[in-house]
Amino acid sequence: MTYQRSLRSRVLSIAFVPSAALVLVALFIGGFLVQQAIEDRDDAENGAVTLAEASRGIASLQRERAVALKAPGSRSATYTAYADRIDTSLSSLREIARAAPDAEVGYQQTIAVELLTAVEGMDRSDSLAVAGIDEAGRRDYAATVGAYRSRLDAIAGKLTESSRQTYRDLVGSEEWGRFGAVETALSAATPPPVGQAAWRVAAGVVGRTLGDLAARQIEYSAQLAIDGGRRVLNGALAAAGAISLLAGVVSAIVMQLARRLPTTTLTWSHLVSDYAEKSTLLAHTSRRSGRADLSG
Repeated sequence: MTYQRSLRSRVLSIAFVPSAALVLVALFIGGFLVQQAIEDRDDAENGAVTLAEASRGIASLQRERAVALKAPGSRSATYTAYADRIDTSLSSLREIARAAPDAEVGYQQTIAVELLTAVEGMDRSDSLAVAGIDEAGRRDYAATVGAYRSRLDAIAGKLTESSRQTYRDLVGSEEWGRFGAVETALSAATPPPVGQAAWRVAAGVVGRTLGDLAARQIEYSAQLAIDGGRRVLNGALAAAGAISLLAGVVSAIVMQLARRLPTTTLTWSHLVSDYAEKSTLLAHTSRRSGRADLSG
């Protein structure tokens, strides 16, 4: 009986080592998946927050530039300083979009950055126009106007349906036509077709609408990033749970089989031993019986 218990203990010990190792590996893999998912979620959410904060920072710089360009001094240096700061912010946002953990999120963030770039081009050219354009700066003004309008045309088809409709409504509005007519006249050094008041009202409508489109796109990409991060985390948690459960089930089966194995082995050993003992006794009895018959 003591031998049976000892053998059972050894078999269970042997079975416990790989079972425990399997469970530990499962826990490690599950933990790694969850940790990676948390990092991806945090990166996506941080990128969305950074994009929103940077857009507000750019809008603040644009307001400062409009005021600074009206002040006496070197307008060229002021314009360049603000342009460089905003361009640096836009470059940083492009890097964030390229580094997005999800392809769709990165794509939508790229559209948001391109919209912000177009809004900056519109505001940059408008600030120059309000401050006054000399002959030296007229070529830069015309190039800026052409660049932001081309960018808008390229981006419009990639927006959400509601944003595309908003853009179509803007392009078809009187304010867009008036604002564009002034830009064309200023680029060609001809008198604007509308007065100062109508021009500034049109500029306000165009600027606010484009800004709202950019903000809407940023919010849309941010929501995609947050939802995607949560899906990845939930998937990782589910995978980790499934792996751990499978490892636990396999380990339980192995241990159960290990508990039964010694009993089965000992039962067969006992049967073989009984059979051997009975065979020996039978042979001995037969020999004795044979000798008795011969003596008779």
